[in-house]
Amino acid sequence: MQPRSMLGLMLILMFLIALSTSRIDEAQATALDIRFGWKAYPIERGVPSALTVTAVNQGAQLMQLFFVGLGFDWMPKDTYFYSPESASPKNVTQQASVSFEIGFSVPDDVNPGPHEARVIVDWGTLTGDTWNRTAIVYLMPNIEIKSQGSWPLSTTTIAIIIIIAAILVLERKRIQAVIGKRIKREAKPKKPTEELE
Repeated sequence: MQPRSMLGLMLILMFLIALSTSRIDEAQATALDIRFGWKAYPIERGVPSALTVTAVNQGAQLMQLFFVGLGFDWMPKDTYFYSPESASPKNVTQQASVSFEIGFSVPDDVNPGPHEARVIVDWGTLTGDTWNRTAIVYLMPNIEIKSQGSWPLSTTTIAIIIIIAAILVLERKRIQAVIGKRIKREAKPKKPTEELE
């Protein structure tokens, strides 16, 4: 494998690692676009964290958010973390957005590994003088919870690192040959320039 193609392969693999570690999920509900962004991922037990929920009105009429909450599979079904801002009604005009940061902490007795999170969004559109309310629950499976101070790599990241290590081991002779040639070229003494008479 040529050094340039190997460099290209390494860049592609690093890009895949970056994609696997970033965690932003998007969901659609008619004209309401909901986006989620974790403050830190994977989520560490016993450490304060947060989820930012952004709602974008892509419709032609006024919308109102009544409640936005975050729940996990270890919590009772109808129990949610929420911020004071996400529990009071907010108007969202056309193409405008509103964001809420919902703080939470994972208890120490929750098992590390994948868990399910759910976000409830209670919103409505105005028809005449009444709000037509809709409550939608967005499910986010495989949310990674880790022990405090544990290794933050996901299974996908570990698999990619193993593949990179295998490629480096298999191609080590070629890498050594390329590096050796460069060292020899740099170590080769230069001929003195002839003096002009």
